[in-house]
Amino acid sequence: MRSVHNTSGVIKFYGVAALLFFTSAVSGQSLNSNWRQDLSASLEQFLKCKETSPEGNKCVNFIGESLNKVYRVNDFYSQKLGRFMAAGEISSYLKDSDKWTLLGHSYEQTTLATAQDYANAKKAVVAVYMNAEGIGHAVVITPGELKPSGSWGLNVPSAASFFATDPEKSFVDKGLSYAFAKNMLKDVLIYGRKY
Repeated sequence: MRSVHNTSGVIKFYGVAALLFFTSAVSGQSLNSNWRQDLSASLEQFLKCKETSPEGNKCVNFIGESLNKVYRVNDFYSQKLGRFMAAGEISSYLKDSDKWTLLGHSYEQTTLATAQDYANAKKAVVAVYMNAEGIGHAVVITPGELKPSGSWGLNVPSAASFFATDPEKSFVDKGLSYAFAKNMLKDVLIYGRKY
C-alpha cells in the first residue's frame, strides 16, 4: 500500500514565508530600536573625547558612526583608512556612490518632508554641507516628525549632529535647522540611501 502525502500546504507556507522575508528585506533597512539611547551615549562620549583630545582627530569618528548607530548601515566606515569618515570624506563618498541618491536641497520643503519620510521608513538619510574651502558638516536625519523652524521658515526633519569644531552645539533628536544656519541653506544637500 502506497502512502500519499499532501504537500501543497507545506509548499504554500514556505512560499508565503519566503515572500514575506523578501518583501521585508527590500522595503527598508533595519532600524536600531535603541537609537536615541545609543546616540545620547555617543554624544556623552563625544563631549569627553573633545575634553581629552584638543586636536579632535579621533573625535570625528562620531559623525560617520552615527549613521551606523541609527540605521545599522556602515557606509561611512573606510576599510582603507581603518576609521569612520570625516564630513568632507562623507560628502565626496555620497556624490560618487551608487548606494545613495540626492533627494534635493534643504531649502525645498518637499525635500525636507521626503527626508523625514525616508527616516520613518527605516531608510538612512543624511544632510551634508561643504563650504568653498572644503570644510563641512554631516548630519544624520532620524525618525520622528517634521518640526517648525523659525530660523529657516520651513518644517524640518529630526536630526542628530556631532560638531567636531564646536562640540557644545552637538545634539540628538532636534530639528535639522539646529545644525545649519539659514545662510548655509543653499549649500546643504540631502541624500537618501537606495535599497
